[in-house]
Amino acid sequence: MLSRLFFSFMGLPMIFNAMFNFLDIFSYGQMNLIYNNEVIEITDEEKADIQSEIIKYLENAYDSPALAVTFPELYKEMLKDGYFLNFKFDAHYEFNGLPFDEITIKIEDNAYGFNIFRGENGVFQGRCIYINTENSSSDLFNVIKNIVDSKIPYNENEENLENSNVESASENTELAELEKTERQNLNFEPEQENF
Repeated sequence: MLSRLFFSFMGLPMIFNAMFNFLDIFSYGQMNLIYNNEVIEITDEEKADIQSEIIKYLENAYDSPALAVTFPELYKEMLKDGYFLNFKFDAHYEFNGLPFDEITIKIEDNAYGFNIFRGENGVFQGRCIYINTENSSSDLFNVIKNIVDSKIPYNENEENLENSNVESASENTELAELEKTERQNLNFEPEQENF
């Protein structure tokens, strides 16, 4: 508690000069929820729910050397599939010699760690920061998934297409069964005539 009070007086840069305090970094900056490359608007209440789950997920978390490196095109491609949290800051910061003013993390179900993708001036590239967690990401993932599911309108065309595909597959199966029966009957009849 005392460290949080100290950090609130000293500001965010102190967090990166001493010990990386994960609970503090994720409470600073503007949070954006991204799903399949689309920014999903979230309410203050939803943001609070996400932050609450982040705190639980990151309890006793620690950083370790990251093997992952990202490039601008790779980063853009990555955002096309999955759930992401993006945090934008009002200033540039540095952790272990790695500068950033924006970070993005991918939220996967039942993960015990994640890469932090670093951005500077809107460009994401370079070595990532890897965070190990003792807790599973499942609760955080479910909160985010539920928020996204409530925001994205239900697409009847997709369901109709899916149902059409199921019906077509069913009709194809029935047709194949009929053709098989016909062939068996045709093969059976000539044999009867020979007797």
